[in-house]
Amino acid sequence: MSHDAPAADNVANAPQFLNAAEVAIRLRVSRSTVYNLIASGRLTAHRNGGGKIRPRGVRVPEAAVTAYLADSLIAPSEVA
Repeated sequence: MSHDAPAADNVANAPQFLNAAEVAIRLRVSRSTVYNLIASGRLTAHRNGGGKIRPRGVRVPEAAVTAYLADSLIAPSEVA
């Protein structure tokens, strides 16, 4: 069908989302730290469900993880 190709293009161009465990692996921190970064607003996330203690289905855009890492770079003179 002619309308199948654009749908495939939309999937390829869609932003990629990571769960808290995948973000923790990329940042080399615990999942608890990932949740704290989200709660403090330093890491953008989307909630896919609700929970009383921790929200279930938290998804972080891959671009947000990349931006967080880029913002956390320090200059060599700042290391002491």
